[in-house]
Amino acid sequence: MSSQFASDTPPPGRSGRLVRAMPYALILAIVIADLATPRDISFAATLSVPPALGALVTPLKQPRPFVIGAFCVVFSLLLSFYADGISRVVMVGTEFSVVMVTLLSWAVVRYAQQQQRMLTDVRTVAEVAQQVLLRALPTDLISVRSAVRYAAAAAEARIGGDLYEVTTTPFGDRLIIGDVRGKGLPAVEAAADVLGIFREAAHQEGELAAIAVRMHQALLRRPQSDTEEFVTAVLVSIPPGSAQAEIVNCGHPSPLLIHAGTVTPLEPPEPSPPLGLLDLVAEPPQVYKVDFVPGDLMLLYTDGTTEARDRRGSFFRIDVGHPDWATYQEPDQLLDDVLRAVHEHAGPRLTDDLALLAVKRLPDP
Repeated sequence: MSSQFASDTPPPGRSGRLVRAMPYALILAIVIADLATPRDISFAATLSVPPALGALVTPLKQPRPFVIGAFCVVFSLLLSFYADGISRVVMVGTEFSVVMVTLLSWAVVRYAQQQQRMLTDVRTVAEVAQQVLLRALPTDLISVRSAVRYAAAAAEARIGGDLYEVTTTPFGDRLIIGDVRGKGLPAVEAAADVLGIFREAAHQEGELAAIAVRMHQALLRRPQSDTEEFVTAVLVSIPPGSAQAEIVNCGHPSPLLIHAGTVTPLEPPEPSPPLGLLDLVAEPPQVYKVDFVPGDLMLLYTDGTTEARDRRGSFFRIDVGHPDWATYQEPDQLLDDVLRAVHEHAGPRLTDDLALLAVKRLPDP
């Protein structure tokens, strides 16, 4: 499919067999160099290098420093006896250096293995926390079909301050996407509080503005920190049998509506402050309505999408005027292309968490 987001991706990296063979190739090169030179010149002392090199290039799951060191000890002894005029003191010093470097290389590999296990444990805990906080969304609801994509800036944590949820309530299908100011555990805790209130209030409150106010009040009840804490968020409600969607935007990037191949940013008539800062204005967040008919797509995203930078410092831009928008028929198709384009623009490592949520309006049952 032709798309403004699609482009070729580089093939995965090749096997590192040649790299892992480097220590053995170096041993062979040292032995050949020693045999090719006069016998009063010995390269036996340089055999302390391959064990150190082996610690750098050997995979952590297959440590081989002792094997490489054993080869080096044997060959250094043979080369020392082959050489002329090598004193016992030099021979002992050579063997001692090879043995010590081998032991240090083994210690380095063991330490790296421990660090890798700790990182694996952290990732496992983070993945479980993410499954609890950002649980799998239902695909087909009453009025919409949904899809979501999430990418954390910290690959070792795989979880950040972005949040999303989709649920069916007595008032229709409702969804939220948001972004907590800051990073780390405080951001995750704030995201958990906001999502907890939304999951409860969405089934109790008839007005979207009331849900936003309840989430705002939950943030105010959190323990005070050194930095001001707030959450930008967009709430959307699709009442059953209605050809419109209701939106509340609290300081968040505006959703995009894809209708008949054209894209329209759903800007609020009046901007509202983020959750946690609603007390700065006297009025509650404003609810505005937009046409949302069967076949339409709505794309919601966090600022990690549009703030992704390339090497030149240019921000990623979703081109709202591209004609290929008409080719998107399903939310998954749209999000896959957007996420691929972000990574092609900014590389595999993002500077901010990224969440994408897309819904397609279904025909009324």
